[in-house]
Amino acid sequence: MENYLAEILARRGVVAPERLDEAMQTVRERGQTLSDVLVATKVAEPPAIARALADEFGLPFTDFIDVAAVSLPLVERIPITYAKQHGLLVVAEDDAAVHCVVADPLDVTAADDVRALFGKPVELTVATPDAVLEAINRVWERKESGGSGLEAEAQAEEDHLVDILDADDEAPIIAWVNSLFSQAVRERASDIHIEPEERDVVVRYRVDGELYVARRASKQFMSAIVARIKIMASLNIAEKRLPQDGRITLKIAGKSIDIRVSTIPTSRQFERIVMRLLHKTSVLKSLDELGFAPRDYALMDGLIQRPDGIILVTGPTGSGKTTTLYGCLNRINEPTRNILTAEDPVEYEIGGIHQVHVKPSIGLTFASALRAFLRQDPDVVMVGEIRDKETAEIAIHASLTGHLVLSTIHTNDAPGAVTRLVDMGIESFLVRSSLIAVLAQRLVRVLCPHCKVPYEPTDYELRQLGLDPNRLQWKTRRKVTHRYVAHGTTYRFPGEDMGTDPVFYRAKGCEACTGKGFVGRLGIYELMMIDDVVGPLILDRADAQTMKRAAQVAGMDSLRDDGARKVLEGRTTVEEVLAATQEDVIVDE
Repeated sequence: MENYLAEILARRGVVAPERLDEAMQTVRERGQTLSDVLVATKVAEPPAIARALADEFGLPFTDFIDVAAVSLPLVERIPITYAKQHGLLVVAEDDAAVHCVVADPLDVTAADDVRALFGKPVELTVATPDAVLEAINRVWERKESGGSGLEAEAQAEEDHLVDILDADDEAPIIAWVNSLFSQAVRERASDIHIEPEERDVVVRYRVDGELYVARRASKQFMSAIVARIKIMASLNIAEKRLPQDGRITLKIAGKSIDIRVSTIPTSRQFERIVMRLLHKTSVLKSLDELGFAPRDYALMDGLIQRPDGIILVTGPTGSGKTTTLYGCLNRINEPTRNILTAEDPVEYEIGGIHQVHVKPSIGLTFASALRAFLRQDPDVVMVGEIRDKETAEIAIHASLTGHLVLSTIHTNDAPGAVTRLVDMGIESFLVRSSLIAVLAQRLVRVLCPHCKVPYEPTDYELRQLGLDPNRLQWKTRRKVTHRYVAHGTTYRFPGEDMGTDPVFYRAKGCEACTGKGFVGRLGIYELMMIDDVVGPLILDRADAQTMKRAAQVAGMDSLRDDGARKVLEGRTTVEEVLAATQEDVIVDE
């Protein structure tokens, strides 16, 4: 079966033959499926594999399964364990055939079983394994929650409380808490807030950076909810006066989820709980998945290959700095490199990289960890954050003695990171000689491709983005190769092609995005190279705006410039970019 799949992927040009040979060797050694190996090694994406299979057998492919349209009586005829095992979901039945969505059309046994069960021909549609598994879970959750009455949601403004319990035992509490997690994963929530109010318990989810009320429950059940979560997180259920931190590991919809739990006492008698959901797939992204413009991607790809120097990533909390650093480390993670990290906390363990969780309470700080790293023969060092002069000095010493150092710092933009180091007491000549680049970033929500609506932008919106409505050049730019030289290294990157007719879009909302109009988030970036333009300004102790103006003249895009590019590409909205770059100053060239 795996050999047949390899033949299909090679024939259809999805994977080069030499890469398939390597993957097949891994399949034989580890016993994994070929698809899993190709996806794990970033050789092929799941949609590309699924499309190739669909084309091979003349079947339709879908990237969206309308769960709401699936008939529940049909679902009950196929056991959920069987459906998950074979990656198959029966979505509809008519007089002529049974319609199924499958992850693997090569699994003819499953199709034969469905044909025998229903006594009709089977019509197949191909989707990715993750899409089929998520649809199966969502359909069965809808089936099992229908009519149970356990969920508490507002029915009217004057009657918004619905009890989650109809018995005194704890089983309904366990089911209710578990449903919190499953719903959060289904809706791609990054945080769950459980908050005691005057009359009820409010649960809010943070999805793509925005908080919204997900459900409510009667306040009388708050104690049971808190106790259940504390037990899961191995916390002291008797301690209600002090904050506590814990961790939960769950497997939800076939995915392993780490959950950081934080409790604090409140004035309303009960504790408040916030849980951070750590999805491995959302943090461990490759460098080319982060949304860099061609210039910035080429520069970053070259910078992280350097043997020494400091690269700083800056931005507020929750702007994706850790994801960017992990993407850089994944790009250069090879057996020939010794990579060490100091993090607070270690969000995900990465094979081949040695990670340390700093604990200031016992003296293991960023500075002490970094100092110890220098005795471990490192090639690359990642420090979670430069917070003080001591950490900055050791990072500079590491870079000057032949190590590549990656870290973060909290400033509004890239030039601000330079002035922050100087304000910490670092000599300007040391900053100039060790720092090679600063990357500022923000996150903006990505428009749902299924429901985004085109519209004509106003002149005000264009000017806010830094675009002159009277001088917009809609013609296609010729693709060329540009060169940029910094620190003696030449970087090459392709020119951009914005298309012949850029269109602005706004959010609407549909089933695919659960009515929000957005699906996921995307980075916007400002990459300032410490080159012969910016370097002398650092030595002269120039202010941040002077450095920014000079860097922009030399070709740097500001955060708002990069945001405008992504608006023109139809990936986000004007409002998202303006909200994320409120402090960004547009510098006239």
